[in-house]
Amino acid sequence: MCRRPRLVLFSILVATMNAPAQDFAPPPGSPSPKEKAQALGSLTEARGALFPLRRKVEARQLLARIAPLLAAAGDTAAAQEVLTLLPANERDAIQPEIVAAQLRSGEFAAALGTATAISTENVQAAALLLIVQAQAKSKDFDGAMRTAALIAAGRVESVQALVEVAKEQKHAGKRGEATQLLRRAAAAAANLMNSNEGSPECGLSVLAQIANEQESIGESTDAVKTLRLAEGRVPEADPGCRFGTTPYLQNENEGRPEALQNEIIELRERLFPSAELERNEEQNEEDSSRAEGSPADSKLETAPIQLQQLAQNQQPTLTREQARAALDSLRTVKPLYQRAQAAMGTSQLMVAHDKTSEAEEAIRIGLEVADTVQDENLRGMLLASKAHARAAAKDWEGARAAVEEIVNASQRTAALVDIAFCATEEGHAQLALSWATAEASPLSEASILVSVAEALLHQPQQTFFVR
Repeated sequence: MCRRPRLVLFSILVATMNAPAQDFAPPPGSPSPKEKAQALGSLTEARGALFPLRRKVEARQLLARIAPLLAAAGDTAAAQEVLTLLPANERDAIQPEIVAAQLRSGEFAAALGTATAISTENVQAAALLLIVQAQAKSKDFDGAMRTAALIAAGRVESVQALVEVAKEQKHAGKRGEATQLLRRAAAAAANLMNSNEGSPECGLSVLAQIANEQESIGESTDAVKTLRLAEGRVPEADPGCRFGTTPYLQNENEGRPEALQNEIIELRERLFPSAELERNEEQNEEDSSRAEGSPADSKLETAPIQLQQLAQNQQPTLTREQARAALDSLRTVKPLYQRAQAAMGTSQLMVAHDKTSEAEEAIRIGLEVADTVQDENLRGMLLASKAHARAAAKDWEGARAAVEEIVNASQRTAALVDIAFCATEEGHAQLALSWATAEASPLSEASILVSVAEALLHQPQQTFFVR
């Protein structure tokens, strides 16, 4: 089974502006010139298939995926041309995705060119922050600081950029430089606006982040000073800003200096006074007791819990006896819908332990349920799991055959896209491309072609929810 992480897109507008800084991890290896050329060919075909349908929502979603991939393959001009096929109000939101794709391919200079050409300040700041993260992780601290200077002063991202560089300086053993940079960041954060239309990213939350980093390098005195700055900003903070601050005040540390611990407690109290915290805790306890359910309900969870325990044990191998016990337990799960869901989880577990026949048997148990309840949607989900299991065993034709049993067109395309990605990763791009060209639907063909390009370019696979 493919194990590359996927990016699940909820809509064409990827909300990257006003988002917290996230760790940027480049892929293990950049695509080769041959892979880039193959990907460009696949993307060109996909764009051609979509052009007549460009006004359809589904086509626009795929075009939004094609643009970053073209940039990752080295054709930034073509990426920008594809953006012109999208409505004007949707184009800027795709630009950070183009930047991220370029960074994953190691195209730092191209990414910077893309980011500086973005016209919307929010989107440009988000894109530049991505570049700062990537440069800092690659130990290009001078380059990261030059990029950070391009972010408009007074924006949350301008301070987050300094924090990102300081983080990596710490990892590189440059404690002194990190200390100075965090002090500079704290001074800048003290002047940031707290209210940002309910956004969790604000001056207050950034100060809490800085204090965290200062503590991590042993600068507890600096951390106390930063938290005191944060305390003074609490009254003007809106609920979203306060909520965004609390995650940085959660962890307990027995070795923490008393003065620092007291400041953290004080800031928590100012953010959410004790009476309010007690009400929240009571509500959480009530919700928790509802979620626990009745004793009868807990009995129905037996098989899934056993499977979770097996997975969490992280044993190097799953014995035949354990696999058989899991399958026997699966047959007893009620209600039937839960049995079908557990069947898919069991299949994944078996695949992870190279037990292909047991994985297929789990799916057969699930398919019996789908036939009994006459649920075609459930049957499609199970057949997709069957295709994944066969793909994991490198039985490509068997995987394709399982996909062809799926009746629902959207489910079928989604499953075919997945196994095409897997096949391409395993060196069978031509086979996956043949599946694309055999499709009658231009949207289905383009979806597969895009998935092939993602695999060739070593990019995360992106999927949309099937409605």
